[in-house]
Amino acid sequence: MWQRFPEEIKREIETTGAWKRPSQYSEEPYLITKGLIEDGRRHLLLGGLIETGCPVRILQGVQDPDVPWDHAVELVSRLAQDDVVLTLVKDGDHRLSRPEDIERLLAAVAEL
Repeated sequence: MWQRFPEEIKREIETTGAWKRPSQYSEEPYLITKGLIEDGRRHLLLGGLIETGCPVRILQGVQDPDVPWDHAVELVSRLAQDDVVLTLVKDGDHRLSRPEDIERLLAAVAEL
């Protein structure tokens, strides 16, 4: 997230402690705090293998403006020792809330 922010947003977070990111899902902005960024840095997982010890199902919208779909592909590559299924929904957005998306989610849960 931090790497993708323009310099003016980084400055705002560093000087005020937060940035109010507009949300396309709510009237209220999404608050990105300096604490969130710092906490995320302490919990980076993509430097090595991640062992969950359980099956993993990931559904990712390719049209998600908030989480790029290639992040899901990278995550799957780190879950190499587990039973992992990645489903990319080509026309899916961040919420995957359409009836057909909900059916996919329910099917993934039922599979486990």
